[in-house]
Amino acid sequence: MSMPSFPPNGADMTREEALTMIIASIAMEELALSHILNAEGEKLQYILGTLHGTSPCACPQDVLAVNKSVTALVEAVTQNQMLLKSKLEKVLEFCPLPPPPPPPCKPEPVPCPPPCSCPSQHPDPCPAPCPVPHKTQSCEKSSLRLVGQREQMIWSPDCRLPWRTSGCFGKDICWDRRVPTRIQLNPGKAYVIQYTLNVRAMCPAKGAGTICIRQSPCGMFADTPPLHFSMEHLIHGSQPLHHIAVLHPRTNGGGAAELSLVLDAEAPLCVERAEMDVAEL
Repeated sequence: MSMPSFPPNGADMTREEALTMIIASIAMEELALSHILNAEGEKLQYILGTLHGTSPCACPQDVLAVNKSVTALVEAVTQNQMLLKSKLEKVLEFCPLPPPPPPPCKPEPVPCPPPCSCPSQHPDPCPAPCPVPHKTQSCEKSSLRLVGQREQMIWSPDCRLPWRTSGCFGKDICWDRRVPTRIQLNPGKAYVIQYTLNVRAMCPAKGAGTICIRQSPCGMFADTPPLHFSMEHLIHGSQPLHHIAVLHPRTNGGGAAELSLVLDAEAPLCVERAEMDVAEL
């Protein structure tokens, strides 16, 4: 997992931006704790010989000792969870409430037709007014959910990962199936991006790999740290890679900004499953 990043002009953040950064830091802490718990689970699988490619290598005393160590760490993680919960509750108390919805529009009355010059014994009453349709302004923020274009997809180095849409809301985040590797964002707003990739390395694989969030044109958002991983750990089987980043606007210039996931490695990856969520803050 990479370290969280903060905008260079942190002292000039507004109250809402500061609260958003605190919530993002809590999410990153939760992600770090999930990686710790996953590592403890793999430790137990290794000592018991249930991990792929391993065999039992410990006596019952060693298993009990490792189990005691894992129990102590889980207790520490539980205490940290309580602190994070209290921290999040305090932050939510200071978050501004959404504006109240606008009052409903009143239907405009339909005028009665002019009276007929011919006398009638049973004049028709004036028709009831028809309600006038109206639109209500929505304060919901934009969001987009993407999944991998297909399973068992080969992702070559220096290439952008293609997607297909699974759900979209709002107008500030756009995806075009004609350009499936790029996501269009409004450069004047902040966003949070998180993705999970189940990948395995293609032999021969060595060294380290990096997944970058590339933006075009450059400089529309503050740079986010990439996700680093070891290629050797992905040779024996599929492993999940999870990353979360917050994009802060640098300029309010016109035009849309485009984002893509780009692989920087010496060998390609096989993407068995991919999911990505982009939400406006």
